[in-house]
Amino acid sequence: MRQPFTPSGALGTVGHAVFPQPTKLSHARSCRSEWGSPRTELPVVSDRARLRNVQALRAVAAVAVVLAHLGGTTGIEDTWLAGDYGWLRPLHFPGNAGVDLFFVISGLIMVVTASRMTAGTASAGTFLYRRATRIYPVYWVATLPVLALFLLAPQMVNSSASAPPRILESLLLFPQPGAPLLLVGWTLTFELYFYLVFALALLLPPRRRPLVLGAWGAVIVALAFAFPTTTQPWLALVSSPLSLEFLFGAVVGWLILQRRFVSPVAVTVVGGIAATAAIWLGGEAVTGGWYRAVVVGGLLAVFVYGVVGLEATDRLVAPRWLQTLGDASYSLYLWHVLILAAMGRFLLARLPDNAAVHGLALVSTFAVVIVGSSIAYRLIERPLLRLFRGRQKRPGQAPASIADRTPAANASGHSHAPK
Repeated sequence: MRQPFTPSGALGTVGHAVFPQPTKLSHARSCRSEWGSPRTELPVVSDRARLRNVQALRAVAAVAVVLAHLGGTTGIEDTWLAGDYGWLRPLHFPGNAGVDLFFVISGLIMVVTASRMTAGTASAGTFLYRRATRIYPVYWVATLPVLALFLLAPQMVNSSASAPPRILESLLLFPQPGAPLLLVGWTLTFELYFYLVFALALLLPPRRRPLVLGAWGAVIVALAFAFPTTTQPWLALVSSPLSLEFLFGAVVGWLILQRRFVSPVAVTVVGGIAATAAIWLGGEAVTGGWYRAVVVGGLLAVFVYGVVGLEATDRLVAPRWLQTLGDASYSLYLWHVLILAAMGRFLLARLPDNAAVHGLALVSTFAVVIVGSSIAYRLIERPLLRLFRGRQKRPGQAPASIADRTPAANASGHSHAPK
C-alpha cells in the first residue's frame, strides 16, 4: 500500500511538497488513509509534481487585490484616484475575490502541511510559532510608515472608515470597529483566527482533526444566523461566514492527501468559468455575506482543486515567472497599499486629464508595485523569515513545508471588511 501524500523537505520556490509516486495500477485500489476514511488510488500522479500551481494561484490572488485597489481606495486618503479614473471602478469588486482565493489556499495548505504533525501541545505550539513569525514581523514593518503618518496626520489614514484605527489592535491584528492602520490587515485577523482553531485540531491525532474543523464550521453557521448583524468586533469575527472559505480549502487539502483528482481539466474549466461569473455578476455582494463566502468561496475551491489536479496529473504546471511572483505575494499584498498611495499623491494627481496619459500612468504604477514589492520581499521578508526560522525548535513536527514561504492569506486583503 502506498503512503498518502505528505509534504517533505524545505520549501524552494514552492516547497518540496511532492505528490505520490506514479503507479501502473491496472485498476483502482481501495485503502485507508491516515485521515481514517477509505480512498481510491488513481494511477495518475507524477513523482516530480509539486504544489507549484498553488504558488502561482497566490500570485493571481495578490494581483487581484492590487487591481481592486487600483479601482478603489488604499485607506490612505486623498492620495489615490485623485483624477478622473472612474473607468477603473469595475475592477474594484471583482478584485476583492483575491482575498477569498487566499483564504481557500490557506485552508488547503494548512491541512496538507500538518498531515504528518504528531498530536499534542508541542505540535500546536510549534505551529502557532511558525504562523506568528510568518505573519507579524513583515506586517509590522509595513505598518510602521502608516503608523508614522497616522501620528502626524490622523485624517490621512482610513478617515472614511466607520471608526478611526486603533494602534494596539492594529499591531496585534485584533478585531476593531473600523479598519486597521494598514488597510489589508483585517484579513490577517481572519487568518490568525483560523490558525488558532487549527492549532486546537493539532492537539488530536490526524484522523480526528476533521472533527474539530467540522465543529468549527457548525459554530460559524450557528453564530452567523444568531447574529446576522453586530457592532461588536470580536463577535463579528467569530460569526462571519467568510471563515467557511478556510474549510472549503481544507476539503481540497484533504482530497489532495487522498490523491483524489477527478477530471482536472473539466473541473478547472467549469470551476473557473463559474467562479468568474459569480465574481463579476455579484457586484457589491462580493464584499461580504453568504454569497461571497459560500458561492464565490465554494466555486473558487472547486477551481483550486482542478488547478492542483492539473499539476498532479502532469497536465499543466504554471510558468516559473508566475510561481516566482507567488513567492513574493505576501510582500505584494502588504506593500502595494503604500506604493499606490505614494504614486497617487506624487504622480497621478499631477497628470493632465487625458485617457492615454492615465492609461500609461496606471501601467507604470502597476509595474512599480510589482518591482517594489519584489524588492521588499528580498530585502525585508526573506531576511526576517530566516531570522525567526533560525531560532525555531520543532518538536513533533514534520520538515518545513510550503506554508513556510507565505502565510496562506498568505495571506490576503482589500478595502472592504466583510459585511
